[in-house]
Amino acid sequence: MDKKIFVYVAVGVIIAMLGIIVVLPSSGIFKNMFTPNSSTPTALTSVMTEVKPLDIKFNGSSIMSVGERDAMIETKFNLTNPNDNTLIIEMVTYDIYANGIVIGHGQYGQRYDGTWESSSYLPLTQHNSEIITVDTKILNDGNNPQVWSALQNHAAAFRFNGTAYYSTHSAFAGQAYTKDFDFLQ
Repeated sequence: MDKKIFVYVAVGVIIAMLGIIVVLPSSGIFKNMFTPNSSTPTALTSVMTEVKPLDIKFNGSSIMSVGERDAMIETKFNLTNPNDNTLIIEMVTYDIYANGIVIGHGQYGQRYDGTWESSSYLPLTQHNSEIITVDTKILNDGNNPQVWSALQNHAAAFRFNGTAYYSTHSAFAGQAYTKDFDFLQ
């Protein structure tokens, strides 16, 4: 009879500990209980601090080549981490418009799918910036000859509309974030 009580108490303690581990990082209790300082471990700091949005700036685009069937457009974005912890840039995806018509889609990276091995992610350390460059191949489908002519003459007005996907992952917690953008050139 005494052994059953010990087993029930042990199971109860394990369930309570798991509940604390699951609830505390996302509840904000850590943020109210502790003030981060220089001796606070970085994994705990990332749980305790509010995550500021990723700063995205358009760094220009250029038409690398244009033929009758396809074109290559190079686009650059400057990503800045305003936080005190590292952000993991998973993916930047966007639609490319020329003269108001969608002509293609650009993408840097890929979404986190549970494994770090087969993917390339950009760790953006605290208060640091990185310029990413994406080369996008645009196919001429023949439906918009005026737009394609503007591309060939380097006279197209571009718009880049998309979303950046980034996250914070630590030993205690991880949170996914997005930042939408819309740039004109």
